[in-house]
Amino acid sequence: MIVTIATYAPDAAAGLVAENLALLRARSGRKVLLMDATSRQACRQWATERERLHLEPRMTARAVRAAGLSEELEQLYPHFGDVVIDTDGANGHECRAALIMAQIAVVPLAPDQADVDARYDLIARLNNARMFNPGLKVLFVTAGTEHDPAPRELCAIRSYAAQVMAGGLASTILHLPALLWGANRPGRCASDIESSTGAAEMAALYEEVFQTACCQQ
Repeated sequence: MIVTIATYAPDAAAGLVAENLALLRARSGRKVLLMDATSRQACRQWATERERLHLEPRMTARAVRAAGLSEELEQLYPHFGDVVIDTDGANGHECRAALIMAQIAVVPLAPDQADVDARYDLIARLNNARMFNPGLKVLFVTAGTEHDPAPRELCAIRSYAAQVMAGGLASTILHLPALLWGANRPGRCASDIESSTGAAEMAALYEEVFQTACCQQ
């Protein structure tokens, strides 16, 4: 299964979601490839540190750019059970290529980004990807601060998600301060911190992501 993380603009939250999803998938016994198609290369560096420190499970990560993403993915995918791809913002060529090959797109969205008029380019990119990849599912994820979004903010995010074909909104809400727990420790992420809020939120999102993806098969 191929999971693409897509955002409105380059955002550290996307990389954190990619790292945690890849780690949780590997813990389930799957062979996972984490592809870093961003300019930051944070996921690749995270996996390198994890290997250096001999942390389990080990993560296989590859840095890739737009020109080679599709070809490299076609070559590597048969050797892995799952691929998680972190991409730059919606307008990036890497994002477009990754969406066309994915079964599910996970889209972290902050409440202040849920403006259909100002942020329509992300909606257009996701809908355009479905023209080439009709089986693509899109799961938006509310990415807030330490507090839950207000009801009107959740309504705005739900309305934004409704503009995308096969788009839905995860019931899990990610609180970025909690997701950052462990991120300041080399090779670790929130899912490494047992009993933490960030680990619990990512475990809940993991279940939603792969349940949504499997429903279309």
